[in-house]
Amino acid sequence: MKLFLLALGLLPGAALAQTFTPIGTLQGSGPAATAGPATVRGVVTAVYPDLNPAGYYVQNEAADADGNPATSDALFVAQTNPTATVGDRLALSGTVQEDSSFPSYGQAVLTAATATVLATGVARPAFALLDNATFVPATDAEAVEGMRVRFAAPVSVSDVGAVRSRGELRLSLRGPVYQPTQLIDPNDNPASGTTSSGNTNAAAVTAYGAANTAKLLLLDDGRATANPAPTPYLDPALGTVRVGSTVADLRGILAFGGNQWRVQPLPGADAPAVVVRRPAVPAFARVPDARVASFNIENYFNGNGLGQGFPTSRGALTYADFRRQRAKILVALAQLNADAVALMEVENDGTGPQSAVQDLVNGLNQAAGAGTYSFVNDGGTTRQAGNGDAIHCAIIYKPARLQPVGPALLALGGPFERPPLAQVFATRPAAGTVPADTFALVANHFKSKASGSGANADQGDGQGPSNLRRRQQAVALAQFITATVVPAGNARVLTVGDYNAAFEEDPMDVLRAAGLVPGTGATSTSYVFSGQRSALDHALYTAALVGRAEVLRWGINGEEPAFLDYADAGSATDTTSVFRTSDHDPILIGLTLRGRPSAATAPATASAAPQLHVFPNPASGAFGFRLTGPVVSGPHTMELFGSLGQCLVQRLGTVPELQNELLRHSAILPAGTYLLRLRGTDGDLTQRVTKE
Repeated sequence: MKLFLLALGLLPGAALAQTFTPIGTLQGSGPAATAGPATVRGVVTAVYPDLNPAGYYVQNEAADADGNPATSDALFVAQTNPTATVGDRLALSGTVQEDSSFPSYGQAVLTAATATVLATGVARPAFALLDNATFVPATDAEAVEGMRVRFAAPVSVSDVGAVRSRGELRLSLRGPVYQPTQLIDPNDNPASGTTSSGNTNAAAVTAYGAANTAKLLLLDDGRATANPAPTPYLDPALGTVRVGSTVADLRGILAFGGNQWRVQPLPGADAPAVVVRRPAVPAFARVPDARVASFNIENYFNGNGLGQGFPTSRGALTYADFRRQRAKILVALAQLNADAVALMEVENDGTGPQSAVQDLVNGLNQAAGAGTYSFVNDGGTTRQAGNGDAIHCAIIYKPARLQPVGPALLALGGPFERPPLAQVFATRPAAGTVPADTFALVANHFKSKASGSGANADQGDGQGPSNLRRRQQAVALAQFITATVVPAGNARVLTVGDYNAAFEEDPMDVLRAAGLVPGTGATSTSYVFSGQRSALDHALYTAALVGRAEVLRWGINGEEPAFLDYADAGSATDTTSVFRTSDHDPILIGLTLRGRPSAATAPATASAAPQLHVFPNPASGAFGFRLTGPVVSGPHTMELFGSLGQCLVQRLGTVPELQNELLRHSAILPAGTYLLRLRGTDGDLTQRVTKE
């Protein structure tokens, strides 16, 4: 009865004289709360017994708040084995602390608090609504520290690296997080240029990286437990959470810990609901004459080929691990169902019966039938010629679908650690149908970003170590194609592999300047490092394949957590699953070699809804944009640039073909404003367009 009267403010004497300081007054608008003794009143909004320190959050009700949106209305109450209950209205007396020492660790906390329950079952304060488009945790979070918050728009997962070890997901408040040099060219502005030296635009790379950081926030699991079990946020059916997964309505407590702003989850209906989707094998718009793939299979080493020789220098540590690795790779290759596959990171142990490449072919043929696959013999019995590295590039193919024309070609000498391997192929169409067509396939693996000294040291332009070496390799590759591959049989050259260079980095500029056409735009990625997406794996082709190649990425690896990898999962590895087969995504290319060139997509129809609109829109509203007007005949170059000047789409073809391409690419672009440029012999068109 006494507590009930106190809650109503009816007790005389000392109870009536007690005054409560608004929490916002203690928090202030600066970086640290006012330290010292304080008495506050608030509602318990969340309890976290497994944090370090443990405790609970209290927040002022509207009547008790200071009314200043620049000051937080909440505090963390540090308490071992907390006994508070969500919905309790408490009177609290203790000491406010916000510094780097325990139990604050940079968060405003109330220590040594004595609590009196004034009421139970009290409605919790409303969520503070945060605008994803403008909220920057580093500068804006202090004003809502410890409060119940809700984000106005969906958020996406940008990094899954700590979900198993610490129960944390890194979130992006504003769309995908790209490696800056995937979109920003260190020496070209706009990024559509092909300059491959200097760093005149390096400041823009740095600025883009800062913008990435500004939109990131952690989603915690309310525990300080290492390797929490069960692992939070995994899809119960799929057993995973991927980069790109979404939370449509993120609500929680905005907390600070581990030197990072984070959202601590709430239970029940307010809990984060992470939506996870996995991609199927990509489908081509029309049936190609040849299916080609590129796949870095992450150090495929088979020991001595007889079940022994483990641990290997780079691959599996045990024979059991190798069997798991092998099983997953075979499943992925079978589902790719390519007529030819360029492989990277295959053990460089020659072409003998116990070699790694023969072992891989044996496994495929055991599953698909004898003779289904063979490999291109590069002439190296014990190791590849001109290759002193532990790994090499290899090409496997289906003899029933493709016939090698002439010997394998190697780019011997020059700047390569792992020389490019090329093979001219002829298609094998059904008997009595159409003549065979030929094309050349080149497999590449450029120098990694792991190390470099002197001129190959990291230049601070976002391209990492050994950029000079990769640039030299790009020059040599272009020369190899021109001087060796094309004269060997065909001008239709497809060059694929792991270039260890993002879309706007110098090696890619070198290849574009040499006339090679990237098969995808900058938003197509194959690798995730430290929560940033990039395309290290590329498919480029000569002008003779323009309009004849459709390039698709199959996102089975880069966006998946590493704990699904055979090396981490061990005996728990799902050997029937293609996901996390490697750390790179495979690329699938459809080649249409017969007939006239096209956009390699389904033809646009009159009912196809345009994704882009003229910008700025007229007062009457948006209207769809199509490639029409004065530029209508002959071949044209189409480029679509993002708001930061990065070239997202670059295509060559007729206007109807480019319209199809525009429809296809605009369907996957994020909302925003873009600059479209169309150039041809009969005129140029520049138009700003928007996707809503």
